[in-house]
Amino acid sequence: QRYFTRIGDDYFPLGAQWDVTHKVWRRYFVPPDTDWWVRFYPADNLKRPTGPTCDGCHSVNYDVRTHRVTEWNVGCEKCHGPGSAHVANPSRANIVNPARLDPVHANDVCIQCHSQGQPLKNPIEGRHYDWPVGFHVAATTNLRDFWRLDEPELGKQDFLYYADGTAHKNRMQGNDFVTSRMYLRGVTCFNCHDVHGTTNNADLRMPVSNVCLQCHGVRSPNGPHTATLEQHTHHRTGSAGSECVACHMPAIAQTLGDVMVRSHTMRFISPGVTERLKVPNACTGCHADKSNAWAIDALRSWPEYSPWRVGEFF
Repeated sequence: QRYFTRIGDDYFPLGAQWDVTHKVWRRYFVPPDTDWWVRFYPADNLKRPTGPTCDGCHSVNYDVRTHRVTEWNVGCEKCHGPGSAHVANPSRANIVNPARLDPVHANDVCIQCHSQGQPLKNPIEGRHYDWPVGFHVAATTNLRDFWRLDEPELGKQDFLYYADGTAHKNRMQGNDFVTSRMYLRGVTCFNCHDVHGTTNNADLRMPVSNVCLQCHGVRSPNGPHTATLEQHTHHRTGSAGSECVACHMPAIAQTLGDVMVRSHTMRFISPGVTERLKVPNACTGCHADKSNAWAIDALRSWPEYSPWRVGEFF
């Protein structure tokens, strides 16, 4: 949780934040050589307005000229577009339902904020913005006309990416997801998540493995191509290692301290890749007392696992 103070018509972040996971106070300050926008603002929280860096995603209709919003936090219009006509005369024709959009536009609803990038035009009104200024959800509005995703430099680890192109920091689910086979096949964020809230972790539509098994049940054409889930996971049913996300969505993107969020490429990261590129893998992420060599040997013993994916040539 972060806290802000108002000075004039802008808000500014205070220097302390509450770590809700560990229930401790931590310093809040974005240091040099991290986010791209840091070099354009003084090294003082009270000289870094939240309008350009935060408010576009944490409000509805932030106005870059007046610095005012229609509503603070992520309100209905952030995902459904302008709602006054719909309130006056409820109709499918005068409101955006992301579920009726094509997959690219549907995912843009979420990617507009759950991604790391820059507006195509910057600065705007004399300020450098870290969100897609001017983009509003609509069936014919393309996020790519307002926003470009930051891209990795393969082979190099930096603040944003691991050397294989997997996200290294939080708020990059979109950067990961657009590289996934799921995105290519037309899967949308809300196939798995319900943004209106659920009792499941990460607002999933159902318990985590059930979400995956809707499409990836045993002997499904989508895989896994095994007779049982245990044969695929090599972990006991019901154990942490048997969950789909344990291997395909390891928690390796840093948000605060040692609090991590899950990768959204859906790719299994081989321990061989860890050896060469230092990208964390799921095997030794759970089996922290084991080495990458141990994990590679274990994979070699799995008869259905391709030797070409163990890591030597990946």
